[in-house]
Amino acid sequence: MKIVIDQRGPQNAYEDRKAYRNLLQAFAYPGKMVAVREGQLAHSVILATLADETTPVWIDEGFAGIKANGSKALDREKCVFALCRGERFNGFDGFPVGTLVDPHLSTTMLIEVVSLTGGEPWRLAGPGVGPNGASLAPIGLPKMFPPAWAQNNALYPLGIDVIFTAGELCACLPRSVRLEIADVCAG
Repeated sequence: MKIVIDQRGPQNAYEDRKAYRNLLQAFAYPGKMVAVREGQLAHSVILATLADETTPVWIDEGFAGIKANGSKALDREKCVFALCRGERFNGFDGFPVGTLVDPHLSTTMLIEVVSLTGGEPWRLAGPGVGPNGASLAPIGLPKMFPPAWAQNNALYPLGIDVIFTAGELCACLPRSVRLEIADVCAG
């Protein structure tokens, strides 16, 4: 048996575990905004926490700097993780949605938005959201996101999970969660 020691030290290992717990917290409570690691970009921390150099990652052209740092750009059909800028989001077509035997073989998409608050509010409903629901109002997505999400959600238990990131914050939208445009006229 070979034992591998983390050469980065115990503080980094602690920070990695904390980031992972924070991300799990965000998935457990869809729409909840969580700082994955204080002072660091959430999308970078999430990919560093969940993916290694052998993990298939698709990265859109909006993240040219990450591609230059050695991340492997793959076709949509082969990726485990996808990273895109919100304004460049063009749907979920072509990304793996899993199979009925292995629904976990789907893509998890990280979408970097301008902000997680201040946009058109969505009401979330479904597992983990709670009896009173939750809301999310990201800025920086095209208007076609809600209809694309409805199609993705209809595939459940198959489908793609989304992690929205904005700076150091993230909020998760698991494939099981329904999305509704909030009625601003309703009291």
